[in-house]
Amino acid sequence: MKKQEVVDTIEQAGLNIHELYSRAWSTALYPTQYGWGTSIAWMAAIPVLSMASFGHMVGNAVVQQLPPSVFGDSSKPTDPPG
Repeated sequence: MKKQEVVDTIEQAGLNIHELYSRAWSTALYPTQYGWGTSIAWMAAIPVLSMASFGHMVGNAVVQQLPPSVFGDSSKPTDPPG
């Protein structure tokens, strides 16, 4: 994979995490609208999504600092080890 492909993939993952985090809060805050079971499940997901967001932030910072040569060229086929 090229560096830009990795950056794009990480960016998409961040958007997905953000969307789920927003959904978790909106569902958790309105149990009468979504049901208590669903709201409690989303409440339990909030800390998990917070850690995912933190992991995404750290991973993104690391990838941004790496030189493009680390990622190789996806247009070249790779030989299997051995």
